[in-house]
Amino acid sequence: MAKSRQQRKQTKRQPPAAPVQPTQPSQPAHAAKAPTVDKAKVKTAIESVEQARGSRVISYYTSDVARISEAAVIPLYDQLTAIGKTKKLDLFLYTRGGDTEVPWRMVSLIREFCDEFGVLVPHRASSSGTLLAMGADEIVMTPLSVLGPIDPSRTHPLLPRSQGSAEAEPISVQDMRHAMQFIREAAGTEKEMPYTPEAMAQIFTALFDKLHPLAIGAIEQSYALAKLIGHRCLETHMDASEDEAKIEAIVNRLCDEYKSHQYQIGRAEARGIGLNAVDAPDDLATAMVDLLKLYPTQPQPAGGQSPKPGQKIALNIAWLNSTVLNMHVEGVFTIESDGKMTPGGDRWATY
Repeated sequence: MAKSRQQRKQTKRQPPAAPVQPTQPSQPAHAAKAPTVDKAKVKTAIESVEQARGSRVISYYTSDVARISEAAVIPLYDQLTAIGKTKKLDLFLYTRGGDTEVPWRMVSLIREFCDEFGVLVPHRASSSGTLLAMGADEIVMTPLSVLGPIDPSRTHPLLPRSQGSAEAEPISVQDMRHAMQFIREAAGTEKEMPYTPEAMAQIFTALFDKLHPLAIGAIEQSYALAKLIGHRCLETHMDASEDEAKIEAIVNRLCDEYKSHQYQIGRAEARGIGLNAVDAPDDLATAMVDLLKLYPTQPQPAGGQSPKPGQKIALNIAWLNSTVLNMHVEGVFTIESDGKMTPGGDRWATY
């Protein structure tokens, strides 16, 4: 540990850069400022993780009402420039997922600032969070940690909408592919056709009544994209030529093998897949879980009072923290009659 701390002292640090902010949301005039995580407690917890790892650490936490998105790239850059280039950098990560394209941008950006890159998963790094972890030299996991399949879900203007909703329902790539597989199997061969031509025509009519052919093409494109991103992330620390078969096997298993996007992959199974998942030592596991507990999975409005339908509330829904810079996402939501929250805009801000 003494050597690692000395290495950190020798690392040239730059002063925290002023974050580049996107357009601010329309903040409700009557809404009190939402509570956020305690900076001092987070700093102390991050320092404990850094000491156990001998690294610099950036903590990226998206609550269950937030997601990984392109909007986080510039704040991540702000964190990286505030820390400066360093030998060993870890990303502490909790997320249920997000946009498929973003993990590759984050991985390639982080690797501009370090020689060794690790992802610390205290509990959950699902979907695009797993893609992000695939870009690390090692994935450090606790007994609580889980990864997940990387097959995406996506929305499209031509997908069906639930009654009264202005937004299209997201469709799972695997759900659509299984439907297409059913049709292929139902069609059978010319000699052994389980369904009559009339019945097959009805099946196709029913399918395309719900799923526009252009939307099906877009969903297939998302599937191919998830595989491409998986390959790119793994190739940052595996040899694209020598390890080609292994990379292909890992990506195929994570995209195709699991029949539910919610399937949870523990650290032993992650190693069985071929990922470089390592067990966190007891002191590190404790430090990781202690940091995790400082973040609220379900953010609460100011005062902790239950909002009423039609009311606008302000919530902090995601965080990027290090020992030198603290950032969070400030979001505005409208409470609907059924209790659901409709997002009305958000922004990254320092605090």
